[in-house]
Amino acid sequence: MCMCKQKLIKLKLFIPAGGASATPPLGPVLGQFGVNTVQFCNDFNNATSGLNLFFEENLEDDMSTFILVVDIHINEDRTVNFFINKPPVSFLLRMLTGVSVGAPQTVAGTIKLSEFIYLTQFKFSSAPLPSSAKMLKGVARSIGIKIIN
Repeated sequence: MCMCKQKLIKLKLFIPAGGASATPPLGPVLGQFGVNTVQFCNDFNNATSGLNLFFEENLEDDMSTFILVVDIHINEDRTVNFFINKPPVSFLLRMLTGVSVGAPQTVAGTIKLSEFIYLTQFKFSSAPLPSSAKMLKGVARSIGIKIIN
């Protein structure tokens, strides 16, 4: 007999960084499975509170615009495990440069080389820097973002 926890429910939700609250829509979704939503919100907000250290100067009002993709696993004993996925590269580039719509034929925005390298290390921490920077450069070019020194 296996003593491991059986997975009851797997959810994928979009939650603002540092902005989880037990109010709708998150509260009712977790509450229907018997999850302590206040505890989940506290744990999630503590886990995502440091994300604004790099991005705070680039966000207009607050971290509520920084949406994270979160995988939530609810076990039979109503314990919760959550896994925070990093946002897409195009979202991060657009957020840093203030570009809403871009095109590869025009320069819609610019990003400093130091920010570009930091973003590459943030998004692809386990991949080699040269190959991940090359991929990120291609995404930036397709949006119309130019890398400057």
